[in-house]
Amino acid sequence: MKANSLIRKTKRKKLKAGKETDCAGKSISNLPEEVLEHIVSFLPIHEAIRTSILSKKWQNLWKSTPNLSFDGRDSPKRKLFMDFVERVLVLRGPSNIETFRLSCEAKDDQSRIGTWISAAVNRNVKDLYLVLSDIESSFVFPRCLFNCKTLTEFEIDMLFILKLPSSISLPCLKILSLRQVTFIDDQSTQQLFSLPNLVELEIYECNWKNLVWVTICAPKLQQLAIYESLESTPANSGGCHVRIFRTHLAHFSCCGTLSNEFCLDESSVVETFIFLNSDGDRRPRETACRSYKLLEGISSVKTLYLTTDVVDVLDHASDLLAFPLEFRNLTSLIFESDELNLHSAGFWHIIYNSPNLRSLYFSDVGLSEVPSNCQEDGTLDPAPLCFLSCLHFIEVSNFRGGEKAIDAVGFLLKNVTALDQMSICWAGSGVMTNKIRRQLLDLPGWSKIGKINSG
Repeated sequence: MKANSLIRKTKRKKLKAGKETDCAGKSISNLPEEVLEHIVSFLPIHEAIRTSILSKKWQNLWKSTPNLSFDGRDSPKRKLFMDFVERVLVLRGPSNIETFRLSCEAKDDQSRIGTWISAAVNRNVKDLYLVLSDIESSFVFPRCLFNCKTLTEFEIDMLFILKLPSSISLPCLKILSLRQVTFIDDQSTQQLFSLPNLVELEIYECNWKNLVWVTICAPKLQQLAIYESLESTPANSGGCHVRIFRTHLAHFSCCGTLSNEFCLDESSVVETFIFLNSDGDRRPRETACRSYKLLEGISSVKTLYLTTDVVDVLDHASDLLAFPLEFRNLTSLIFESDELNLHSAGFWHIIYNSPNLRSLYFSDVGLSEVPSNCQEDGTLDPAPLCFLSCLHFIEVSNFRGGEKAIDAVGFLLKNVTALDQMSICWAGSGVMTNKIRRQLLDLPGWSKIGKINSG
């Protein structure tokens, strides 16, 4: 009996040992080194470094990780953070860098940060993201940065002067984002905006005060977004004249006060978003002229997003409306933000010159006074061509009711004879009141095409 028991224990030990051997054989450490390097590349750099204690095989794997991201904005000990970045770049070796992200307080460490950027460039960096704050002294990027042959995506976010070299060569750059920088001269800025392979360009709350005339001429540009600071001075006789020349854009956004003048020349665009903030504007006619010029350049647009200020401000330059803005390709027109008054001359100018408009969206709508060409029976003479032929859908997404809003809905129902559906989305708290619902239901034509989406 004892012998049998001993035999069984021996078999169990062998079986257990065999299982351990199988498990060891399937250990992650037995994977090829290039596979382990690929796995480590997905880790944040501080965690990738920690893998070096696992075994001798893991000791140097982190040094080939191609993605480096350093964020010291919330670090309580800035010196330790800066020293950590330094050590990583020194110990890492010569292997290529795919992505380099640096977010920190620059203070007076321009030389140190410049060395890090140069190291990334010398290692053929492709994606570079720099978020620098608290810059105490004059900051100049290393010259090699603007002659990097491998850079494909570049973002700078720094509340400081962007000093550019006289010659810029970034042949592979496709995506460029500039945030909060101050441009210093026309020529170098124009070079940066006109790179041969640039596909996406974002200019966010930058300072244009030193510029007079700049052309954006990037033949492959598809997306252009310009966001002026909402605190910038509304349009005046100054500002920079920005010419967007010979581009074929899929999307164009322009948001701000039009403190600068933007125009598209020999360019086409599919989708456009124009956000105008004209609150406190003491020069409404100048803003109107710049709005008109901007709209004139996007005549090829198919989908157009506007804030109501864009059309309202055109009423301050009625003489310009004698020259028609043509939107023959426009099929969708979307008004965002505030209530749009159907009495606006700017609104009707766009509608009358959009013969192929199919859908019209309002945030909210009102009618304080009927247009001047409205007949006694409430119909327009002449009516816009799109009202009679192709405008099949209208939506009011933040309907709040009231006499002016009900009048506006009734006016549209009467005049848009091509309409197949009008959708009203209630924006008030709770469910739409029975009174407002009844007012809509009593409108002529509502029962056939009206739809209420109530909370």
